[in-house]
Amino acid sequence: MVSLTEVKLLTLLNVTAIKKPFEMDVPGGHRGSPALGGRSASASTSKAGANGEKTKRRKSVVFGGEVGPSGSTFAGKRKRAGGDMGVEVEDGPSKKNTAQANGNGHAEVRAKAAGLEVEEEMSEDEGKGRAVKHDTFSTHFAEAPPQLTDEAIAQADEGNWSVDRKLLSGFGRVAELQPGRQTEGSTASSSSSLTTKITPSLMSQIGESATDDPLFSTALSQLGTYKDIYLHSLDGEAEGTEKKLFGEQKEAMRKAAVVHALNHVLKTRRKIIRNNEKLAHAAAAGPNAAIPDSPRDQSFTRPKVLLLLPLRSIALHYLTAHLLPLAPPGTQIENQRPFINSFSIPSDSTDPLASTSAVSQFPIDHLVNFRGNSDDNFRFGIKITRKAWRIVMMPANEAKLMDCDILIGSPLGFKMMAEKEGSTDLLGSLEIVVADSLDVMMMQNWDHVQQYLFQHMSLVPESPHGCDFSRVKPWYLDKQAKYIRQTILLSRYDSPEARALFSHQCHNLAGKVRTEKADYEGVMTRVREGVKQTFERVDMDLKGGEGAVEEVEKRLAFFTKKTIPALLRSAVSRQNTLIIIPSYFDFVRITHFLRKNQLISFAAISEYSSNSEISRARTLFFKGKKPFLLMTERFHFYRRYRIRGAKTIVWYQPPEHAQFYSETLETPFLPSQGGGAAASGASEDGEAEVDEGEVSARVLWSKFDKLRLERIVGGANWRRMIGSGEGKAEFL
Repeated sequence: MVSLTEVKLLTLLNVTAIKKPFEMDVPGGHRGSPALGGRSASASTSKAGANGEKTKRRKSVVFGGEVGPSGSTFAGKRKRAGGDMGVEVEDGPSKKNTAQANGNGHAEVRAKAAGLEVEEEMSEDEGKGRAVKHDTFSTHFAEAPPQLTDEAIAQADEGNWSVDRKLLSGFGRVAELQPGRQTEGSTASSSSSLTTKITPSLMSQIGESATDDPLFSTALSQLGTYKDIYLHSLDGEAEGTEKKLFGEQKEAMRKAAVVHALNHVLKTRRKIIRNNEKLAHAAAAGPNAAIPDSPRDQSFTRPKVLLLLPLRSIALHYLTAHLLPLAPPGTQIENQRPFINSFSIPSDSTDPLASTSAVSQFPIDHLVNFRGNSDDNFRFGIKITRKAWRIVMMPANEAKLMDCDILIGSPLGFKMMAEKEGSTDLLGSLEIVVADSLDVMMMQNWDHVQQYLFQHMSLVPESPHGCDFSRVKPWYLDKQAKYIRQTILLSRYDSPEARALFSHQCHNLAGKVRTEKADYEGVMTRVREGVKQTFERVDMDLKGGEGAVEEVEKRLAFFTKKTIPALLRSAVSRQNTLIIIPSYFDFVRITHFLRKNQLISFAAISEYSSNSEISRARTLFFKGKKPFLLMTERFHFYRRYRIRGAKTIVWYQPPEHAQFYSETLETPFLPSQGGGAAASGASEDGEAEVDEGEVSARVLWSKFDKLRLERIVGGANWRRMIGSGEGKAEFL
């Protein structure tokens, strides 16, 4: 009688048990036999059958009633001394640790130096109790996430979030929110012990950034908690070099977001591959073998990550600077050249903002936003496979994008295609959403973001799209995906619109983090001394449930009944007056009111005006034929023209972009050559010298303009203005 031990030994001698590391399952991996260092040639050949014919090598070895899937470790393994987190090694003469055998030793060293962890290569069965305990991914997206409780859901739905203010290394003061009142030992507090584990192949591609850039490693660690994050004012409002405004913190956050999203995709893909192999082995074991339950490891649709970006130039930057460099060596990038051609400036044309003269003509934030292809209508995807990354180019219908892992597009692109196809199923199974440059999106159409895209996320799709419902996670079926989805919001400045999005559309029960900037310096120091600046409070006297809707009517009444008559009473302000209106909705109402009542003679330009209309209005205003010129803030954002001829500048509402305030107050002092003439292409010579005492500014503000006003006058001045109770504040 042959013992069980002898059967195992004979099996190991006659059957090749090749350990295929799980890194072969990620993009660029090779599923064939890898080179086996230290093994004999006979051990890497196929076993000869009884009739002398060669049989195919199995991908796993079955012995003792256990199935070892491809990449798993077998019973002949032990743990290296060092406790629960020690690296496993195979028994044998070489005794090499698994990480070194896979070529990830250096990656582990870099990860530990940066405070990160590299995920160990182990099977799902071996990982139970360890990976689930220590990896945030396995806990947050488990079949039954611990944070998904009825009490937490009720608190989130009611908007009851406890706030804890703290300092976040590298990003300053933040407010951390948790659903309801958290007690010591609760799920939220205990989840802080979880850490993010980076897949070995991805860690090797990160390179030296993990240790050389502390902001990147800090940002990656924070994103790995899978909490909702809203970061703004990362690089300040002050003018300066491109590196100061849009480098360092913002680029570190962008890179960390891409690494985090790709790490999530690779982990999700590998988990499904493991479970597919286990089910295949069970099916091949015979009809009498026990059939395991279907694992709950999938969602309704394949796309898991959304990068919501406003312009093609930003999308091109994301892929070329952050995403594509993470592809493992040997990975084929399909459609890369057509993508770059489509999202760049055409080869037969030149970019005016790329010239050296543009640096002196335009502010640096305008160059960064609009240098390159500034088209705002696009939608495409990226499909990740073992050997290739495929960019699914435009026009990509829903069926093609359903086969992608990462979706990238603009709010307008998603809305137009979804309305054309009559479906928003693409947004139903998103688990990570990165919305970058919210400040630019607010200059486009914010309703596309808040009222359309986010309201259609995490919903049950109308069509099955080939979904295996037996493997769908229960919280997807229970319509609770919005409580698991992680949302990452990035903006240059804080705004009520972004805060409303963060408060009402982000329901992550793991918690939410929002930066709180309390050290605004303002832009008053950039205004020339001697320029009179008057800030007038719009008296609301709101009672009961009155709010922002009533504020719109009261501001219009204040402007028409007090501001316009005051301007007409002065011999200086009744001409050469520029009125800037941030909202296009208010712009339409005011122009209609002024034309109807014929209070003043004016010209008007907005972001929708044609070049001929703009040129005509600017000429009439500069020559004094039209004493008033009405302009929208969006027009200034897109065109950045220097409107010459203005001596009195009126802001119907404080601008969203604080630097616009100081820019417009500098236009009266432009030299007679260049400036606005260069920007418009028209000749506007003959400007007279202007004394600082002839220039003045008037700004209307209310209690709803707190964030805007604080960025202009600074935190200290704003606190004095809001606390004085006076209706007018003047600065020189």
